[in-house]
Amino acid sequence: MPKEEIRLNAGDPDVEAPQYAINEALKAIIEGGPNTHYPHYTNIPDQFNEAVVDYYEKFTRVRYETKNVLPAAGSSAALYTALAAVLEKGDEVVLFKPYYMGHTRIFQGMGVKTNMVPLKKELGYHPDPEDIKAAVTPKTKAILVCNPANPTGTVFTEAECRTIGDVSVDNDMAVFADEIYLHFVYDKKFVSIASLSEAYKERTINIMSFSKTFSMTGWRLGYDIVPDKYLEKAKLIAGLTAPRPATFVFKAGISCLRGDFKYVDERRAVYKARRDYFCKAVDDLGWPCHMFEGAFYAWFDVTSTGLGSQEFLRKLKEEQNVVLSPGDRFGADGFMRVPLIKPVPVLKEVVGRLKEFKAGL
Repeated sequence: MPKEEIRLNAGDPDVEAPQYAINEALKAIIEGGPNTHYPHYTNIPDQFNEAVVDYYEKFTRVRYETKNVLPAAGSSAALYTALAAVLEKGDEVVLFKPYYMGHTRIFQGMGVKTNMVPLKKELGYHPDPEDIKAAVTPKTKAILVCNPANPTGTVFTEAECRTIGDVSVDNDMAVFADEIYLHFVYDKKFVSIASLSEAYKERTINIMSFSKTFSMTGWRLGYDIVPDKYLEKAKLIAGLTAPRPATFVFKAGISCLRGDFKYVDERRAVYKARRDYFCKAVDDLGWPCHMFEGAFYAWFDVTSTGLGSQEFLRKLKEEQNVVLSPGDRFGADGFMRVPLIKPVPVLKEVVGRLKEFKAGL
């Protein structure tokens, strides 16, 4: 009898949103009125923006005005708004590699060239500061930092954030700070680039989402925090292209940002336990597996098999019915990404199948 399929290829949490968020959304729908009509004719977006400002200050010590918050229907829409507010066809952007493929797709669609800075395995998937500086040319208009990073789980140090900030100031560049995993950090400290100096803050666009923090991937709620330097263009782009969140989803988002974050703390503990088990277990198989610092993705090296990521994945699916994410999609052939979005017993089954698979190679 064939083995049941196990899919670990998408970063979609295995739990529902907090019950209080669900309750607020249902209540808003039932009450109707301003909760189910155009949001911009109500003060609901203003309430949301106020909650965002208070939340971001609480966790990063950076204070913005409500006008700097631009809600969006998920972080993908927020990301496009941020990028389009700064970049034009023919521009260049600095990007760290391995990268999140969702970032590169937008750059390709915009006709923007990516100058890659390696996150070096020998440095624990951290960058060499000199590589960051060397990636900048006269055409470079911005640098994108995913912190914590998908797929490597890199949590950028304060020194690295200062290097990024200094490079942006010295070359009059924007910083796109994708911080959607900021609450999932283990054994390290999250540092917001905007918190380190006013000069960094005035050119840093923060890209945020509820998808991972509150397990709200299907709710499509995110936002940008845009400094005045880029605000008018960003508002124009958002008004033309980015879909607004559903009005009643704003209410759920407000309840999350105003809550006690017990739910988030519990999720972080769960992901840490999964990390501690899975990364060591795969590493013990002889496939070096990075003990990631943030987010919830295991990243392991299968180059010793002589197989590329796609071939490894094809054989693993055929023989063990396990689906992972191939590293070539993230710019690193011969690696695999594993979202730890299943309980430890399921992860143990995956490790067992990986062990069988390895024995048969």
